[in-house]
Amino acid sequence: MKYLQYTFLALIATLLSSCGEDRTGEFYALIEDRMWIEEVMRENYLWAEDMPVIDKEDTYFQEPATFFKNLLSKNALNGKGDKYSYMEQTKAESRSLTLDRTSTYGMEFLLTSDPTGTTAHNYARVLYVLPGSPAEKAGIERGDWISAINQDRITSDNYKQLIQGGAIALQRSQVIQTENGLGWQVRDNVNVSTSISMEINPFYLHQMYEVDGKKIAYLVYNEFSTGPNNEGTESVYDEQMKQIFAQFKAQSPDAFILDLRYNNGGYLQCAQALGSLLAPASAMGKDFVNLTFNEKASPQIVRYPFSTDYANANLNLNKVYILTGNQTASASEAVINGLIPYMGAENVILIGNKTEGKNVAMTSYKNEAHGITLWPVVASVSNSNNEGDYSEGFNPHYKLNENTLIQWLPLGNPEEYLLKNTLSLIVNGIMPDLPSSNVDETRVIFSSIAPKGIRFE
Repeated sequence: MKYLQYTFLALIATLLSSCGEDRTGEFYALIEDRMWIEEVMRENYLWAEDMPVIDKEDTYFQEPATFFKNLLSKNALNGKGDKYSYMEQTKAESRSLTLDRTSTYGMEFLLTSDPTGTTAHNYARVLYVLPGSPAEKAGIERGDWISAINQDRITSDNYKQLIQGGAIALQRSQVIQTENGLGWQVRDNVNVSTSISMEINPFYLHQMYEVDGKKIAYLVYNEFSTGPNNEGTESVYDEQMKQIFAQFKAQSPDAFILDLRYNNGGYLQCAQALGSLLAPASAMGKDFVNLTFNEKASPQIVRYPFSTDYANANLNLNKVYILTGNQTASASEAVINGLIPYMGAENVILIGNKTEGKNVAMTSYKNEAHGITLWPVVASVSNSNNEGDYSEGFNPHYKLNENTLIQWLPLGNPEEYLLKNTLSLIVNGIMPDLPSSNVDETRVIFSSIAPKGIRFE
């Protein structure tokens, strides 16, 4: 705070010397929001020591978003810089382009280059569709290739129309075999009604399989969210998580598959709940995740244990199979890292693609007067062994890249690529000799699953 007072006094002195009259209040009103941003960041930002010294008065007259961005560390995350901290403005477009609870068509997707390599066109590939959403009612399914919106080819400029808005017409295409190799054919056109407000329940699918006498529990968990409004004070979904795991426990599963391939993070309390349900019973009450804040914080280290509140539904696992992808991030990775000290890295079996590598936590600071919410990185994340250096992501034990496949089956289908191989690994100890690739991996231009930080409030 003293730094800001001195900076502000220096700024005012400069302005007064040029104006010749006391206009302190007027000038402060012009830069008040940026002064607040700097104060919050210098006190709470994990890499506050990397923030630049502001030595030019006109810096305070940058747009708030630009001012905030220029404060971020360029040395963080092994020299790659802080790409996670962000700012939201109520009067500007939000940085987040993931499913919006207030208005959504109800589908997550990747914007990719042409997987056949035969055109320079972009395609949107549907990752999954929410039950009861406009997209589902229109017949949109996981794996669909969307090639046009309202008869306009999808580009890096118009793809945002797939997030929310009025009624739209979508063209679906399919890959076919031609005389010259793979090519494209228009499949059909579908009409999707206006986006709507809807609940986005993170428990997309939970199911029990019986294969060759083994009971295998499977959970597709797509977001560490707290409740219908996804606010830190909610606990609706934590209670639902308990119920789901109690159902699993009643059936005495021989193995557990946790599908996090599309889970980009969320609230720490949800990660703590999930870890508490998966960990060996002997780990209850012991450290799960530790957060380390900057040197100004008191306390500097905050420990989050496996909670005994979940003991009745705890599965007492010594091994877990986790499906991962490039979208697996943050709280998902904290669960992986937090289980390793108690199960061993060889028993937290990762199947799929390399994870994002987001080993930091964030929280929000709101300034309602100026319509600004900051989400800065405020802590690093480690497990009970003080291990947290996974900024390059977790490599899978078994690499299965669904992005090289032209056809995808529904999540939960026992023949679906990742699930089929994992079931076989559990039952037979080997994976089927499936074709791992139809095409080269496509270049992902945009993912509607924007990485979230581990949030706590």
